[in-house]
Amino acid sequence: MKRKHTAIRRFLTKTGVAVCILAVFSAGFTGCKKNQKDNDPNSVDLTLNQADSPAIQSAPQKWHVTNKRVMVLFGYDFNNPEIKESLLSLLRENFGLDEDGGLIYPVTYPEDFKHGVKGYASDFTAALQTEELDLCGVVLLGAPENTHIALARNQDKWEQEVPYPVIALFPQDDVLGIESTCDIVVDKGQTAGLTGEIAPEETDGQIHQNAPEIIVETIKYIQLLDGAPERSKALQKHMQQMLEGYQFHHYTDPETGLMSINHFVLN
Repeated sequence: MKRKHTAIRRFLTKTGVAVCILAVFSAGFTGCKKNQKDNDPNSVDLTLNQADSPAIQSAPQKWHVTNKRVMVLFGYDFNNPEIKESLLSLLRENFGLDEDGGLIYPVTYPEDFKHGVKGYASDFTAALQTEELDLCGVVLLGAPENTHIALARNQDKWEQEVPYPVIALFPQDDVLGIESTCDIVVDKGQTAGLTGEIAPEETDGQIHQNAPEIIVETIKYIQLLDGAPERSKALQKHMQQMLEGYQFHHYTDPETGLMSINHFVLN
C-alpha cells in the first residue's frame, strides 16, 4: 500500500511539472504572437477607443441643397484673393456654394468680366441673366464703376420690376447710379466726393471691420424676403431688421443736401 501511494505521488509531481512547463510555454507563445502582431505592418487593429470616437463625427451641416441662388459679386477690396477666399469659406459654411448645391453663386470682378486683358462691370448683366439660375437675390461687395449700368439693363429686362432684392454693400460705383438700381445701399462711414463717385485709387483698401458679419446677416435677410422691398420709408425698418444692433443714418448728397431714401451709412 505504501508503495502504491509513492507511485501516485511521483505521477502527480511529474504531471504538475509538465503542466507548469506547458503553461510557461503557452504564455511565451502568446507573447510572441502579440509581439509579432505589434510588429507586423500588415496587421489591422479593429478595436475603437471610445476616446477617439468624437474625432470621426462631423459637425452638422448648416445649409440645405436648394435650387435658389444669391449672386454675390466680389468687387473692389473684396476681390483680394486672401479676403475673397476667407469670405467664400464663411459663405460655404453658412449657406453652401452653387458648386455644392448651395445658395451662393459667386462672381468676381474683373476676372469673370474680361474681354482680352480688361474687365468691364457692365457685362455683369450677362451673369444676372444666366438662364439656369433661379435668383432670389443679389449682393454687391465693393461694386466697381459702371456696375449700375449692368443693373439698369437688368431692370429693363424686367420692365423695372426686378423680382428679387439687390443690395450693395460698400459700393465704389457712381452714387446716384447705384442708388437708382439697388434696393438698399450700405456704406461704411465714408461718403462719396462731390463727383458722386469714389475712385478706386482713393479708397483705403480696407473693408469694414464687421464686413463678414454684415454680409452673412444680409444674405440671411434676403432669404426672408418675398421679392424686392418697396422703395419707401419702410426701407429704414428693413435696415434695422437686416443689421440689427448696428447704428446708421441716411446718406445725404453733398451737392444738393437731399437725403437718400435707400442709401444708409453705418455710424
